[in-house]
Amino acid sequence: MMNRILSLIISFALCISVAAQLNKEAMASYIDDVKAYEQAIKFIVEDHQYEKGVATLTILIERSEKKPDYSSKKLADYFSARGQGLFRMNKYEKAQDDYKRALELYAKSGESGKSDLSLTWYKLALVNYNMRNTDETMQAADKCIQTAKDYFGPIHSETMEAYALRSNIAGFYNRKEIALHDRNEIFNIIRQNIERNFVYLTASERSAYWNKYMPETTIMFTFAHRMNERESAFTDALFSQQLLAKGLLLTAESSLQRAIDKDDKLKTSYQEIRKLRIKAADPKTQYKDASEATLKADRLERELGTSANTLYQFLDFLKVTAKDIHARLRPDDIAVEFVDYRVGKDSTMYAALVMSPHWEHVKFLPLIEAREIPLYSDNLTDKIWNPILALAGNDVKDIYFSPSGLLYQLPIESHLLSDGRSMGEAYHMHRLSSTRWLALNAGDNDGKDAVIYGGLVYDTSVSEMKQDAMRYPQIAPTRTGVTAEKMRGAMSGLEYLPGTKAEAEAIAKVVNTSDAEKIHADLMLGKDGTESSFKSLDGQHKKIVHVATHGFYNDGDAASNPLTRCGLYFAGADNVLQGEALPTGVDDGVLTAQEISSLDLRGLNLVGLSACQTGEGEISGDGVFGLQRGFKKAGAQSLLMSLWPVDDAATSLLMTEFYKNWINKGKTKRESLELAKQTVRMHKENGWNDPKYWAAFILLDALD
Repeated sequence: MMNRILSLIISFALCISVAAQLNKEAMASYIDDVKAYEQAIKFIVEDHQYEKGVATLTILIERSEKKPDYSSKKLADYFSARGQGLFRMNKYEKAQDDYKRALELYAKSGESGKSDLSLTWYKLALVNYNMRNTDETMQAADKCIQTAKDYFGPIHSETMEAYALRSNIAGFYNRKEIALHDRNEIFNIIRQNIERNFVYLTASERSAYWNKYMPETTIMFTFAHRMNERESAFTDALFSQQLLAKGLLLTAESSLQRAIDKDDKLKTSYQEIRKLRIKAADPKTQYKDASEATLKADRLERELGTSANTLYQFLDFLKVTAKDIHARLRPDDIAVEFVDYRVGKDSTMYAALVMSPHWEHVKFLPLIEAREIPLYSDNLTDKIWNPILALAGNDVKDIYFSPSGLLYQLPIESHLLSDGRSMGEAYHMHRLSSTRWLALNAGDNDGKDAVIYGGLVYDTSVSEMKQDAMRYPQIAPTRTGVTAEKMRGAMSGLEYLPGTKAEAEAIAKVVNTSDAEKIHADLMLGKDGTESSFKSLDGQHKKIVHVATHGFYNDGDAASNPLTRCGLYFAGADNVLQGEALPTGVDDGVLTAQEISSLDLRGLNLVGLSACQTGEGEISGDGVFGLQRGFKKAGAQSLLMSLWPVDDAATSLLMTEFYKNWINKGKTKRESLELAKQTVRMHKENGWNDPKYWAAFILLDALD
């Protein structure tokens, strides 16, 4: 008995030893397979050595198929990868066989293989497309969408990519209905994801998120152009895309800010975020401290974003569609969203999306190529307005338009008709950052009183600036050396502008003697008009701020923040331009758009910028990154700006007349500017009838 037991123990031990050896061999085999698979992928994806990759995968497939217990999922991966290599080698039929085999194995592997089905159908669609198998290509694209929706869900990025595949293929096959349907589905997926996720993201994260998906929405215009789609539900979707896209990031931030004002518990947290953001942006802050401030601000911002009290209003602007704008147009109105999009490898087209209350759908009207705009930049009426007016008919009175691309920096509302009248004389022209604002409350623009700057003394001494700074609470004084200033387009020695003193005094007199408006205007003249005094307006809820001074914009350093490359010069700015050292706590007199954006200027009905180039900035898909963005981010409603260097005397007259018309005569801001332009034009003896003296001034977002 003992011998039998001993024999059994020895046999069992031998079995364990053999099993251990087998497991060890299996593990070694598995590791070898993993290494070989990784090497094969590297050959195909990185090294472009397709033959080596295919050969390695062939060995893996043959070895795996000999094993009775091979993994269906792993073998499917091998076939799919080999199919990719064969595809790169233009061996489409063999690639097709491998993809079909991979699909069978993924289906056989159950849950573990479902995540790979959509991608494999995607690859199979491309193979069939290259083999010119039209029906098989469309069937594979259909399956790609179906399997993506089944596994990932209807608004996942994988599902969006599946729709993008089918829309592109349908476009090549001239299957217009499918192509446009899928492009609209992509837009709807992006919109839903933004509505779901934006509220939880910081400002920088929202920017990265939108930059990832924005190209997929702009392709819609290329499709409409190529397929000659001019008036349909799809052109309505194009209009809705612009309502979402233009100024999305800026509006998201300002909308959150307004929502916070509705909840007293959140205001303290929000102010803490502002302080942290300012600290992080200050060049004097140590890297570690700046990083900690940023992380803390990000955390607090997420906490604000997830508040149930802020969520609904924060998302309101995202939900505005073409139908909402259509419902708000009067019989003699039209709304125009200008767009720009690619139509080839080296061509950009400008078009207009035109909406009339008398039409069922928006009309998509291609207008002019980007390369042509400089040729007609002095007067684009024939190229853009006449085609739009021909569509809209003779009864149009008010035109609400939002520019795009190069049109942001052209005064197209002042371009001339054939009878010599400007567009602004013939029609009520309303320049908007987005026609979205026709359907939204404009926000807080009911501030009190006014502050008027003019006649600034740019060579105010350092000691005088130090004395002035003591009068105001400090808000992140900036320190940038002479080199940095010159990079921002500063000049050495700023010329005193005598006309701006007369202008500021005249405007203040208009405001203070008005019976129609009980507004008090404070004059900030000469050495009193410092950057510190301007920053002290933070949180004061002013109604009007007018600044008559030098402005600057420099587009030379594309790598830097565009909001630091434009701004306004205040009293004492010459010191930093001449290399003078400034004491701690004293602002340098150079106020950038970045600094403006960090202020709280809510309640500000109008900012008047009587300075050169105040309407310029870096153009992006989110608008113009310049002074206008800085002021809009700070909370200003309407902005009066210039697009090029302006004559001192003509500008003084125009600005004074504008405020007389608006404050004393009760005209709208739009009417007031148009009448002021006409007054300037009447001075023909000075040559002021030339558009260079009056057309530079534009009014943004004036919907009073």
